[in-house]
Amino acid sequence: MKKTLFFIILGVIGLVLISGYILKQEYNNFSNQSEKLPETQTEISIENISTDKTTYHSSELVNLDIAIYSNSGTKDTIVKVEGINGRFNKERILDLEKGINKISFSYELPRCNVCGGIKAGDYTLNCEVIYKDINVKDSTTINIQQ
Repeated sequence: MKKTLFFIILGVIGLVLISGYILKQEYNNFSNQSEKLPETQTEISIENISTDKTTYHSSELVNLDIAIYSNSGTKDTIVKVEGINGRFNKERILDLEKGINKISFSYELPRCNVCGGIKAGDYTLNCEVIYKDINVKDSTTINIQQ
């Protein structure tokens, strides 16, 4: 009887040890899988591009405001602005923070638009944001009068 009881107790202890080992292995497998999950892909978008006015005249300052969204922080992001026959041509390299980032650019129109080679009319201001393989673009239109 003592031998039977001894083997029963030994069997129960063995089952407890084996089930504990199996649970530990399953936990380790789950932990390793969660470590291998892919990183979140960086997303960047131009949320808003606007100017302080819609119509400008000679010698006025064109102020362009850009709101750029990033779902993560980025380094060495290029922001380019081009327009008015290539005269408003600026570029910045900056680090974006997670969330909305506001950037401003400005360009002073020549004292005499006609003398400066700018005819009256509508002009598109193009904005481009470049980060690694991400390239987003947006634009807005202004009117220039003499």
